[in-house]
Amino acid sequence: MSIGRSDSPIKRYFIHALMIFLGLVAVVPIYVVLINATRTTEQINMGFSLVPGKNAFNSTNTDVFANWSLDSEEVDEDGAPVIIPDEGTVRYLDLIKDTTMEEIKNKKTGENEIHVIKKLTESRQPRIVIVDSKGDRLALYNLPDKTILYVKDGQKIKRGTLVAKTVVMPNILYNWRALTGRGFQIWQGFGNSFFIAFCATLLSVYFSGLTAYGLHVYRFKGRMAIWIIILIVMMLPGSLTFIGFVQLMARWRLNDTYIPLIIPAIAAAASVLFIRQYMMSVLSMELIDAARIDGAGEFHIFNTIIIPVIIPALAAQSIFSFVGSWNNFLTPFVIISSQERYTLPMLIQALRGDIYRTEFGGIYLGIAVSLIPIIIFYGFMSRFIISGLTMGGIKE
Repeated sequence: MSIGRSDSPIKRYFIHALMIFLGLVAVVPIYVVLINATRTTEQINMGFSLVPGKNAFNSTNTDVFANWSLDSEEVDEDGAPVIIPDEGTVRYLDLIKDTTMEEIKNKKTGENEIHVIKKLTESRQPRIVIVDSKGDRLALYNLPDKTILYVKDGQKIKRGTLVAKTVVMPNILYNWRALTGRGFQIWQGFGNSFFIAFCATLLSVYFSGLTAYGLHVYRFKGRMAIWIIILIVMMLPGSLTFIGFVQLMARWRLNDTYIPLIIPAIAAAASVLFIRQYMMSVLSMELIDAARIDGAGEFHIFNTIIIPVIIPALAAQSIFSFVGSWNNFLTPFVIISSQERYTLPMLIQALRGDIYRTEFGGIYLGIAVSLIPIIIFYGFMSRFIISGLTMGGIKE
């Protein structure tokens, strides 16, 4: 008698559809962040988009000419029409040397050029106004950052003269300057976040494995009670103990240090549960007994024999621990007060408090940059995660 397959085509299709849906749930938010990192704040405010913004990666040049209408409906005292001159005088407005204006030597021509260097935090608006002999305005031009000026203050020019060339930088470059041009110490934030995440992951994975090893190998009174306590701790929400934790750190004078962000990672109940279940699937007591007969100590057995056996479980948990520590915002935000100790999520959040305007493009670019270490770490450790999750959930 043949035994048919228990899974029907409908069930397989449902599982495939569910996997695709879960993949989209994971990928779409990252894709949206990457797209918004290529858009300006104005483009983001216009609404949602699934394509990169205009000028996302390419720069554009626009020539600005001195054009004004020669026709006028005004009349003088005698009723004669006012004649608009075809020549005027250039006046600089809010163009200040070394503040909103500087001379830069052109590497190709070797000549000095006057550039507008309006900073992102600069409240002034550099402009050029062209006036007639009476001081009346003929034309006015607002000058964005990276504008090259071809006329000088007080210079007389005729209508149609090239006044300036506006260089619109790529959105990605503008967002990068918005990200780094306001005292945003991105590399320092990278270093702080990596140090905390690496140390917390190392301690969490090692001591969780050590705890799981002790609970699995040794038979002692109260072992099950300790196991039940670990399960209860795992089910408690972190917000329940957060206020007490902060008060305790303040009482111990550990505020504005990395100790509260690293040392408590040792108590990772979920990691203990996962690693113990994995040990129950793959760890042989005969291997431990043989090592003891050979005279190996307990720590030597764990460090040299057990760790290589449970590497898939440790690698899987290290991914979860690293990502959780890297993305942690609330605890560092409450504990850390010195700006030089800020983590990367804290620095990105600080961009929202800019006194001039919020650069959403820079914020999204900062988020995209913060994903790079996570993707690299996951790519390095992912070869273990499938075998770790599979073996950890099966008991032979």
